Amino acid sequence: MPSLTPNKYCFDSSAFIDSWGRYYPPAIFPTLWDNLVELIDQKKLIVAKEAEKELIAGNDDLTAWFKKHSLCVIPYNTEQLQIASEIVNKYPKVSQYHRVKPNHADPFVVALAKLENAIVVTWEGPNGSSLNPAIPDLCREHKIEYINMIGLFTKESWSFGNIR
Repeated sequence: MPSLTPNKYCFDSSAFIDSWGRYYPPAIFPTLWDNLVELIDQKKLIVAKEAEKELIAGNDDLTAWFKKHSLCVIPYNTEQLQIASEIVNKYPKVSQYHRVKPNHADPFVVALAKLENAIVVTWEGPNGSSLNPAIPDLCREHKIEYINMIGLFTKESWSFGNIR
């Protein structure tokens, strides 16, 4: 049964990157990307500023698409920075800028979702690490719902027809 309260979704960069490049390329799933734009227009899809940095670091079609629809990026605020700081202080490895593929946005995604009462959308799975938890682990700790894109399709009752 669908929720009576409209959902708000806080996207991790992986939700865009993996969907665009791996699972749901826009040339094959254009309706999905139109639906995401509609969520952005309805202010139901939000992105943390740190996740935006990961998304615009590329030089590809996803970067161009995201820049065109970047109104969903929520600026930092004191509360978000406080929650992200608490996460980083507890799990220093969760925000390492010197890594080849840093995951520095994770604390900000979780903090923004907590403040906005939003559902985190990510392709990450839990890793159960007590030193470097993944987004789902942080979400569980902060009592935040998390889903992948299939979960989003289900919550929004999206269907993309028969694929042959």
